[in-house]
Amino acid sequence: MRSTIKRMLNCGFDIEQGYCTVAVTNSPTPDKSISKPSGKSSGNSQPADRPVVTLLVRGAVLGVGAIAGIVTGLAIAFVRPDLVWQPSFNFLNYKKQQFTLSSEALFDVDKASIRPESFRLLDEVAAQLPLDKGKRVRINGHVDATTGNALTLSYLRAASVRDYLARLRGEQNYYWMVIGYGATRPLASSAGEGNSKSNRRIEIFVDD
Repeated sequence: MRSTIKRMLNCGFDIEQGYCTVAVTNSPTPDKSISKPSGKSSGNSQPADRPVVTLLVRGAVLGVGAIAGIVTGLAIAFVRPDLVWQPSFNFLNYKKQQFTLSSEALFDVDKASIRPESFRLLDEVAAQLPLDKGKRVRINGHVDATTGNALTLSYLRAASVRDYLARLRGEQNYYWMVIGYGATRPLASSAGEGNSKSNRRIEIFVDD
């Protein structure tokens, strides 16, 4: 016991001060942390190349489906072309909208008043006018060379058509123009009742 205390305590007496100093030495503590091998295996036990195989299989399936769809579409196009949707390129047609009406269907001889039974014809024309506001609607009146006072009559007939269409579609929605050409612009220059009838006409143009 004494030998143990002697090894662990260094005691010195200070006579003048009257006390004993004790130094305690601690023996080093061995490191008990020992690394133990882990018995658990890593959770990623799947082969590394499995995602690649899955991707290849999916790509092959999509490719086969696309080819089958193309073949089916081509077969339908050859067998039943009426079932295939075809785009319309009418919006690329910049031709002006035009209506040509025979004066015989609208007016009595040498008259500028529209006959009531002709209102339905002008109703159909009004229904086909564009919905966009601000367009110019030009109405031209034409008569044949046998008509007296041709310029005045052609103008009055065109004005009557303008007034009727303006009541239906609105006077402020379009820029209305009326021109009476008389017999200066015939469709048929040769004489004959059939040619004269084709020259007596009302033309309606819709311009941008």
